[in-house]
Amino acid sequence: MLKIAYHPIYKHHLPDGHRFPMAKYELLPQQLLHEGTCGPEHFYEPSIPDDEHILAVHDEGYYSDLLNLEIPPKEARKIGFPLSKELVLRERIIADGTIKDANLPWNMVSP
Repeated sequence: MLKIAYHPIYKHHLPDGHRFPMAKYELLPQQLLHEGTCGPEHFYEPSIPDDEHILAVHDEGYYSDLLNLEIPPKEARKIGFPLSKELVLRERIIADGTIKDANLPWNMVSP
């Protein structure tokens, strides 16, 4: 069976006028359910991954600065979203969904 990571935190609040279409994270699952492509059983809620997964691809100092919101303003602007604890939590949960989806066997998809 097809499994899709989804968590309500995916739709992160952004300042009015921000160009990123954040609403899509809420609308896509709703559309899949509405058209019958997927049912509720296809969705699962990811959580926070072990730090070892994140540290396998990110520098420990950068990750620590991110968790403590100590990223220099110039670097923070490159992220594209206002830096906050909620944003960091969102990104960690998204990473867990990606890790779990990448490890799902392809044979779980029904013919």
